[in-house]
Amino acid sequence: MRKNWKRNIAELALWIAAIILINLFFSTRYFRIDLTDEKRYTLAPITKQFLRSFEKDVMVKVYLDGDLNAGFRRLSRATRETLEEFRIVSRGKLYYEFVDPKEEPVALEELKNLDLSPVSLFETTSDGRRIQSNIYPYANFHIDGYELTVNLLENLPGLSGEANLNLSVEALEYKITDVMRRLLTEDTPAIAFLEGHGELDEMDVYDVTEALSHYYQVDRGSLTSDPYILDVYKALIIAKPRFKFSERDKFVLDQYVMRGGKVLWLIDAVQVTLDSLRTATQTVGMPTDLGLSDLLFRYGIRINQELVQDVQAAMIPVNVAGPGEQPKFVPVPWMFNPLLSTNSSHPVTRSVNLVKGEFVSSIDTVGVFPGMKRDILLQTSQNARRLPIPVFISLAMVNEQPDSRDFVNAFVPVAVSMEGVFPSLYLNRPKPPEVDISPSDIRKESVASRMIVIADGDIIRNEVRMRHGPSPQILPLGFDEVGNQTFGNKDLIINAVHYLADDEGWMNLRTRDYRLRMLDREKLANDIDFWKWANLLLPLVFMGIIGTFFALWRRNKYGKTRDKKSL
Repeated sequence: MRKNWKRNIAELALWIAAIILINLFFSTRYFRIDLTDEKRYTLAPITKQFLRSFEKDVMVKVYLDGDLNAGFRRLSRATRETLEEFRIVSRGKLYYEFVDPKEEPVALEELKNLDLSPVSLFETTSDGRRIQSNIYPYANFHIDGYELTVNLLENLPGLSGEANLNLSVEALEYKITDVMRRLLTEDTPAIAFLEGHGELDEMDVYDVTEALSHYYQVDRGSLTSDPYILDVYKALIIAKPRFKFSERDKFVLDQYVMRGGKVLWLIDAVQVTLDSLRTATQTVGMPTDLGLSDLLFRYGIRINQELVQDVQAAMIPVNVAGPGEQPKFVPVPWMFNPLLSTNSSHPVTRSVNLVKGEFVSSIDTVGVFPGMKRDILLQTSQNARRLPIPVFISLAMVNEQPDSRDFVNAFVPVAVSMEGVFPSLYLNRPKPPEVDISPSDIRKESVASRMIVIADGDIIRNEVRMRHGPSPQILPLGFDEVGNQTFGNKDLIINAVHYLADDEGWMNLRTRDYRLRMLDREKLANDIDFWKWANLLLPLVFMGIIGTFFALWRRNKYGKTRDKKSL
């Protein structure tokens, strides 16, 4: 009996020692098994590498806390889980706290100082009353005395609240890493707007230039005979040129691409503007001869010299007052200003609102390039038509009712991204004589590179009020005064430049997809009684089975023991 007692004590001591050792081991190790299909709780390798390189402390204050509804509680919980994962991987370099602005006046004052407005949320109570509450979906990051704020909420018009919150959860890793990289990066990469061919001026692209300046050094300049003049730039933006490119300029652009340069082309294939209709009853759309057709064709793109009309279009104000009457403007659809749909699976256009175009042309991809990836970024709706040049355009066309028999072109491509190896236009062409470059330095094929071609130069142009006055007013890019809404033009351009300048793969974080697994409302309504009783009775039945099995097992085991002792 004493031996058994000593042996039991020894076994217990061994078990306690083993448990202590296991706990000590795992207290310095962290792992989690992610069983979700989308690996939603697993950080990307590039994020982990970035977090492990931290040398400075990061302080994060999240204002999404307090009395929230179920959807925003989910976003708050996902934010907390993501920040906790970041804290662990960064070895404690990241600190975070959640505050409720409605309960802490100091936090509310901080939000006012940061000029952050609440998001109004309207909900219906059980007694039918409609109540409004304010949500602050913001996180403020502090690193070495510098701070930046990020909006955690995606809010795309036309999507349900559940879908927008799901997009918000998907974007957390990218948004958080993006703001921390901006605070920690000391070297600012440079990009440039090309000049010298009638491109949009500084005022026309002021809003997007201001937004890009938070990430890049933004320059403007013309090409020279120096074939290496563009090599210092991560990306080049060519925004609506109007004059022909010389052979010298095409050669410099081509060799820039061959050496890995990235280009965002915003090209108008047809020369026509809405301003021309303000001084004349009608105008004619004619081809724009930029001399770039052979260059783009060599890269696998053809911008068609035609205009696209779309039933899904933005509004323009039209004066409907009679002669001699006070002007009376009413908004009417203008089918030459299509609202372009975005590709939800590409990092440039994912979670981007409809993009407003103006006198848009179509794009075709040509040729077969092994190893090159081409994706459509923007396209029309399923009710569009293509008008070959010359195109006669009049404001009286707003009174025409679209005939479904005419609008038979569905999902016409308007913007394309390309990634891979590009052949040089000067593979079998002599170099221009005014370019000073050794023949051995001329590249015939590019290194891996990227470019984006958009068949509309006005997508990047912001409206300017009182342009020639003493105080011109710049409107936000994509803002539609007639409909009082903002389209996704600015997000498109910023994401496009990020995509072109991204050599490490950060933009791939934007393509994370968490499926929204919603309950089937029809089945739920028809079978609600069944599921209520199932949820009520099944646990009781399950516990009854376990209890019965355990009782039988005890009787079988200990009943035999008593029988042996009695013998």
